[in-house]
Amino acid sequence: MKPLVVESLFYTYPDGTQALRGVSFALTAGQNVALVGPNGSGKSTLLLHLNGLLEAERGTLEVGGQPLKPQNMDFVRRYVGLVFQNPEDQLFMPTVQEDVAFGPQNLGLAGTELTNRVRECLEVVGLEPARFLERPCFNLSLGEKKRVALAGVLAMQPEVLVLDEPSAGLDPRGRRRLIRLLQDFPQTKLIATHDLDLALETCSETILLERGLVITSGPTSQLLRDRVLLETHGLELPLSLQG
Repeated sequence: MKPLVVESLFYTYPDGTQALRGVSFALTAGQNVALVGPNGSGKSTLLLHLNGLLEAERGTLEVGGQPLKPQNMDFVRRYVGLVFQNPEDQLFMPTVQEDVAFGPQNLGLAGTELTNRVRECLEVVGLEPARFLERPCFNLSLGEKKRVALAGVLAMQPEVLVLDEPSAGLDPRGRRRLIRLLQDFPQTKLIATHDLDLALETCSETILLERGLVITSGPTSQLLRDRVLLETHGLELPLSLQG
């Protein structure tokens, strides 16, 4: 069973913009895949389909062996953990503890088990529970907010992690910490990013998307070294490969 299968996915926004035009791909268990492409290529739109936040006009999407349908939505949103580019779109509870606990609490987790889950997830993302549990979410740095948002997703114990521009806005230290986390996580991962060096370090496969179409896909080490391909589709070689 493949954890995620997308077949001929189409989506058009109400203003008539065709964001996805027949996107197809599949992820195998444990695979780390980068989703790259210029602005407006449909990356974020695609991610929002993967746990039902947007509904495709045509095509099929299978998550954990189950079709993405309204009756399966609870399963889908536990199975696929989506981390938004802007953590402020994801953090809405007053304190870090309340925010990370929100998802599992709504699944019925309580007491010591809930407390331990929250602490473990904060530790996984490198935030000391003693320092951060009672911190107000609004009073965190951008890097801390991103890690709390990630902890909140991990608290749901998803099988697939979907991340939208996870390194955006991070300083070098925060970016390096994020790369180490992504390398260590056991989940299947789909990472939409403009940071092609991050893709090189964390993903074995890459999908190139432009104007809602999959242009090509293949091993990251090959695809992201193809200067002509990248420049033809509005991208540049990763900084580590330039010069």
